[in-house]
Amino acid sequence: MPTLTTAPGLRSEIFVPITPAPVWTPITKPLSECTVAFITSGGIHKKTQTPFNTAGDYTFREIPSDTPSDELMVTHGGFDNSDINKDVNAMLPIDRLRELRDEGVIGGLVDTFFGFMGGGGNVDKFRNETGPEIAKRLKAEGADIVLATGGCGTCHRSATIVLRACEAQGMSTCLIAALPPIARQQGAPRITAPHVPIGSNAGEPNNKEMQTGILRDTLDAVESFDHFGQLKMLPYEYRHNV
Repeated sequence: MPTLTTAPGLRSEIFVPITPAPVWTPITKPLSECTVAFITSGGIHKKTQTPFNTAGDYTFREIPSDTPSDELMVTHGGFDNSDINKDVNAMLPIDRLRELRDEGVIGGLVDTFFGFMGGGGNVDKFRNETGPEIAKRLKAEGADIVLATGGCGTCHRSATIVLRACEAQGMSTCLIAALPPIARQQGAPRITAPHVPIGSNAGEPNNKEMQTGILRDTLDAVESFDHFGQLKMLPYEYRHNV
């Protein structure tokens, strides 16, 4: 009698991704002495720069950390961009970071932030080229902490790959995630997660108090987390009413 078995033993028909091995760099000095960097896979770039290819792109754009926020824009086809169009700080909280620096909460900012479009990203390219290159540049600029946001689900994966490269180069990292399960499964070293929609990871547009709170709590998490893979849900909620 013919058999329908194609492989012996018990095997799943569903692909189950494997979480990467831990990579971890503990913070070694107070936040007030730390130099902070920010990266985002949410498609942020300067208006004068070449837009990303929304069909898939592993390139990045350099964003000077003193860039006025109204000179930034988003090119991404994988999520609703309307919140970023109202206030780019919802994804790249560049104004809030400068305020925290000026208040002495952090020691300083690197000269260069990085934006990339993680949707449909080439995993091998991000792992072998984009991630190591961004990590090398941030290390050279003296970054102690690298914070990040991700746009769509694939963006969370791409951002995590880059953060893992930074962690391997001796920087402490944290992903501010709108989709924390994806960040955790992909091996993000640290995760904070406000209750926000994709596209507003860093807080409701033009809500300075929420954006500042998310950043402060994320920095506190970098300082207090003591092992790989920790996740903290943050007490901020924003719903995008369409």
